[in-house]
Amino acid sequence: MTAVDIACLDALRCSNFFGLACDICEQRLRGIDHGDGVWFHKIGTRVVPSPCGINLPMTDQRPYRTRTSVLFASHAPRAVILRRGPRSHHRLIVWNTDDDTFEAGQWMRGNVRLCDLSPSGSRLLYFAEQFHPRAMSKVTLGPYDPLRQTFAKYPKPLVRPGRKVPRYMRRPAEGPDGAATRAVMGSWTAISTPPYFSALAIWPSIGRWTGGGVFTSERDVLINEAACGMTPIQNVPIPRTMRIASGGRTRGSKMSAYRPTESALHVSIAETLQLSGLLWVDWINLSHEPDLLFAGDGRVFRLRNYARVPEERYLAAATPLVDLKDMIFEQVRPPPSAMRW
Repeated sequence: MTAVDIACLDALRCSNFFGLACDICEQRLRGIDHGDGVWFHKIGTRVVPSPCGINLPMTDQRPYRTRTSVLFASHAPRAVILRRGPRSHHRLIVWNTDDDTFEAGQWMRGNVRLCDLSPSGSRLLYFAEQFHPRAMSKVTLGPYDPLRQTFAKYPKPLVRPGRKVPRYMRRPAEGPDGAATRAVMGSWTAISTPPYFSALAIWPSIGRWTGGGVFTSERDVLINEAACGMTPIQNVPIPRTMRIASGGRTRGSKMSAYRPTESALHVSIAETLQLSGLLWVDWINLSHEPDLLFAGDGRVFRLRNYARVPEERYLAAATPLVDLKDMIFEQVRPPPSAMRW
């Protein structure tokens, strides 16, 4: 065994591929799959070379799988992509489907689900979970309330029993009847301006029993919360033109946005794309006729006039629009325009 083999085995052991390394090393010691000084590892009928001498399946050479999900606005050429990877790191990306331009936004660590997109695509409703201690210590503090503060000159709190507080001085977390906001216990529903997670308003949820919602119009929202959980944390005061109501169990309600579904035709196209060389297929959109939109392996593709293209040439004839695999986490502050209703 050469020094290269030993170095590769050490790297593979650290990457939890020790069992695979032993199998490949055993094949090399026996003189299997040797050709022109390059060692190969078979993946079904395909063979993938490796520059270090010991070869891994193509799926194991990547540090993680980049997954994507998408929502398409119903009345605008606009879509929001949720990129996931590595593990629980998510990033929002806005896609202009007219000119195929992309705008990358903020990252969030946790569990994120895109619930709905407003008809114009200007507002995003999402459900998020963060259960690690650092996130809990931040979100449970609540908004700053000047009426609850004390000062050296006035040792008593500004709010006293029996004192009527004017409406313009109420806490943002209070409703019209002064109802208190539910404590954030790790999961919530939020409305934001894509591609940013910074919430305009937050509705704390009870695990996954509540949370989520839909846009019924540009200014009407149904939140999957009971009446007792409808008092939001308003990072930006909600204008009166927004009508946000309790929708009870909204999971069966019709979404404003279009989310690619799965049918027999979708499955057939996905199998064709995988046979053509795509390892993972995340979603396929057949509603943008005459074009076919699909995503896989961290990339987004457009196939123009797909009805005229043979199925076996779908991947070869498609145009890659963007590659999202090599994105690296960075802190992104939302612009002032993203923190307005």
